[in-house]
Amino acid sequence: MTDFKKITKKQFDGAYNQHLPNKWIKFAYKYFSKETEMKDMSLRNNLTIILMSLFFLGFFGTAFNLSHALIGAVAIPYGIILSVLVLYLFSAVILNNLRLKKVAKILGVTKQEYNTLVRKYYS
Repeated sequence: MTDFKKITKKQFDGAYNQHLPNKWIKFAYKYFSKETEMKDMSLRNNLTIILMSLFFLGFFGTAFNLSHALIGAVAIPYGIILSVLVLYLFSAVILNNLRLKKVAKILGVTKQEYNTLVRKYYS
């Protein structure tokens, strides 16, 4: 292991640029992270509205003992959309973590030291 305090910004950028995030990761973090900008919130908000609407339709359909066909027509799309979204975001996080481990390995630092370098050079 190297002394991470001796790593320069140029060395850090060189290692980082060898493993840039792919479009899959960029899309997930652009539209679904905590740091999403206001201009990119429309997809996230629309998906939230759709999921909440389907949930409440299914919830009230069950609470008021409505037809099982109606409840199923709501529950199936809800389950599919939610499953696809969760699997997509989970895979993006895993791929990003693997990418960051590769960068940290190139620099010869741990994950915590990598995070310290990011804060040092980009905060």
